[in-house]
Amino acid sequence: MLRILKTPLALLIVLFIIIPMQDLQAKKKKSKDEGEKKGKPFEEVIKDFQKIEGLFTFYVKTDEGKVYMEIKPEQLNELFMCNMTRSAGDGTFYDNGADYGEFLFELKRVGEKIQMVEKNILFRADTSSTLSRAIQRGVCNSLFGVAKIESLPEKETKALLVDPSEFFIRDLPNIGYFLGKKRKLEYSFDKENSYFGVIKSFPFNSEIDVIYHFKTKKPNDAVTFPSPYSMFHTYHFSISTLPETDYMPRLADDRIGYFQTLYQDYTNLDRETPYVRYINRWNLQKADPEAEISLPKEPIVFWLENTIPEEYRPYVEQGVLMWNKAFEKIGFKDAIVVKQMPDTASWDPADVRYNTIRWVVFPGMAYAVGPSRTNPFTGQIYDADVRVCVDFIRWMYYYSEYYVDPVTGKSNESFNQYGNAFDNPRFCNYAEESAKNAAFEMSLLLARNDFDDENEITKEFVKAYIIDLVAHEVGHTLGLRHNFKASTIHSNIDRNNKSITEKMGVTGSVMDYNPANIAPKGVEQGEFFHSTPGPYDYWAIEYGYKPIKADTPEEELPELEKIASRCADPLLIYGTDEDVFGNSMIGIDPLCNMFDMSSDPIAFLKDEIALTKELWSKIEEKFEKPGNRYQKLLAAFNRGWRSYYYASRIVPKFIGGIYRYNDHVGDPNGRIPFKPVAAEKQKEAMQFLREYIFAPDAFNFPASLLNKLQPERLEDFGWSAGKVKRVDYPIHDRVISLQKEPIDRLFDPITLSRLQDIELHYGPKEAKYTMANMFTDLRRAVWHEIVTKKNINSFRRPLQRYHLNKIISLTLEEKSGIPEDAKTLARNDLKVLQGAIPKALANPNLDIYTRAHLEESKARIDAALKAGIERNLRVAKK
Repeated sequence: MLRILKTPLALLIVLFIIIPMQDLQAKKKKSKDEGEKKGKPFEEVIKDFQKIEGLFTFYVKTDEGKVYMEIKPEQLNELFMCNMTRSAGDGTFYDNGADYGEFLFELKRVGEKIQMVEKNILFRADTSSTLSRAIQRGVCNSLFGVAKIESLPEKETKALLVDPSEFFIRDLPNIGYFLGKKRKLEYSFDKENSYFGVIKSFPFNSEIDVIYHFKTKKPNDAVTFPSPYSMFHTYHFSISTLPETDYMPRLADDRIGYFQTLYQDYTNLDRETPYVRYINRWNLQKADPEAEISLPKEPIVFWLENTIPEEYRPYVEQGVLMWNKAFEKIGFKDAIVVKQMPDTASWDPADVRYNTIRWVVFPGMAYAVGPSRTNPFTGQIYDADVRVCVDFIRWMYYYSEYYVDPVTGKSNESFNQYGNAFDNPRFCNYAEESAKNAAFEMSLLLARNDFDDENEITKEFVKAYIIDLVAHEVGHTLGLRHNFKASTIHSNIDRNNKSITEKMGVTGSVMDYNPANIAPKGVEQGEFFHSTPGPYDYWAIEYGYKPIKADTPEEELPELEKIASRCADPLLIYGTDEDVFGNSMIGIDPLCNMFDMSSDPIAFLKDEIALTKELWSKIEEKFEKPGNRYQKLLAAFNRGWRSYYYASRIVPKFIGGIYRYNDHVGDPNGRIPFKPVAAEKQKEAMQFLREYIFAPDAFNFPASLLNKLQPERLEDFGWSAGKVKRVDYPIHDRVISLQKEPIDRLFDPITLSRLQDIELHYGPKEAKYTMANMFTDLRRAVWHEIVTKKNINSFRRPLQRYHLNKIISLTLEEKSGIPEDAKTLARNDLKVLQGAIPKALANPNLDIYTRAHLEESKARIDAALKAGIERNLRVAKK
């Protein structure tokens, strides 16, 4: 090769090769330089745009609908928080208060684009640990959005411009799926007609409103829309820096209910659990750490939005400040401060620097929520906003369609879906359900005529309710979860003793779902709702906020253990969402419920049913007055069913029930995790169902009342008067719908399996209530007439058919999860009924309904038993 290069020809060839290569390299360099200058200059892009300066600077040109977002070099690869809420809904499908949570993100340049990357901080390790590199390679981040760079770098700051619509004007709430495909309403996101609303930017946060448009070609019943084919929503994005503070996280404990920030720690692999769990709380520190009582360095300040009606503002303030009593006990004076937002305020409630109590409008809904924003690394709460839907006041006065639609007989969907809702620990439906309860309770108070001034008692009741509701939601903003066992600390007598409740609360916690405390007839009325925190509330605040001298979260543990170990105190009883599970069969503890009260829920529910009967007995006398409309009678009548529906859900939990505790080994007076409900208490529950839900005389209504229960005939937005399936009252549908509740629970595979297992939970000398006892007692309660050989009334016949359907299904159907013993007991019930029905039919005085019903039941039983034999033969051949 070297010899070849020495020849003139070879050198000439090489020269021709080198020169073009040099030209090519020069062209490449020139092209690269030109590429760097491609795009419009920064100043030219934003010419004539309005500048909105802050954490992120925005440039807006309203007449063209254009927005640019400035990203400085120092903002790349830095961490920011983004929170998304729906600030304006549609009034039919979506409300205007939903919080979509927050996430951590960084902005990353990739070529000529800026990626908004959601960071994964669920798995962590100390950066000095070699495993930190393994985590980086083993888990991934997620792409939130990507935007093209729209300008050359600014000459001095080197900032870039992007079109933020690529980040934010997308179907981020996924309505196209949930409302379009899942609910089959065919709504889709319309980007062309979606746009930015108000944009504000502050030193530590930027606030962005985006108006989304959704469209459909399919008609629907969206009565709050001018046109059902189009709807606008407003979504609010809040971008903020992570606050730099001297905050120290506090470790969580399962004996006390706080929302948590958690991650898996790979720094040390020899830990008992990979999880590190911090409670969510504010950075509350004493101004004078040595003082017994001290003002905080920075109080938690709540602003009352100027949308709150003036007459309710003092009640809202009282609800917020109620928590100061708990903070005073651990050394803080005025830990929480309330201020009024002026009508002339220039700041926006969406600004992350302001915690607000807001009044929102969503026709037909009555919710209240207390979300907060937390540092995802430490659990420090740095912003919170309580939103209260104004319709909860309306519901207290007007709500009537309670649990079962009186014209369709269908159960109220929201209540029955509780079992699904409780997979989210932040789910809260207290305002909606308590407003429905309050409608009943106010009707009863007015019907009693015990008060000289009806307006005064109404005002007192509404005041107490607002204070309690706001205190509940503010409790969430302090980090507290629900406590559905707190309602059991007082006896059924003491709950109306003001000398007790004014000191200790009507129940153990405002974080329970507490009904209004209405005294039985003849008993002096106590407090309606909480006027002070309960014992659990004081305890929970002590755990979360008591100042402890320590340098690390782990050093706090000895002192925290002293606090948490008091959990066996009956006044501090605790059970939360994953204990109650709504109306699900998974909820095993009969003391963990929504809207019960007293240490004996069965006795309390007897009182509640007595209140309903009292209301029903006075409806005609109280509400049938000249000038009134009959619809008022219907509203009051419907409200009365609420006590029966709670009874039909709560009382069956005692049958096959197990009390559950969170105590740790060695806690003073500590309890083991599970304790089966005593056999006598289970029998009491069955007797309650027999007497109050199933009995032939459980429901007797005078014809004079039934003939006055007229539904609304005036028009509404949905033209309900023209869509009713029944104008008259569907009383039988109403009764059977609540009678089904306990039967469904008792025959559920989970309950049956627990009844089978629970026999092993009793000690050798303890009486047992077995699955066989349950089958026998339920059959006798439902089919009592075949023993007495009496006529079966029109409420009992549907009940017996439903019970028969259940035991036939258990006998014949191959359902998974059903114990074989349950199937044989169901067959035994069929055999018992098969033998007893002919004896009842021997009575010549039976009416035609009873005779036809029993003959049909006998025929179905015969067919089912025959089918069961044939099925068993087929199984045997296999």
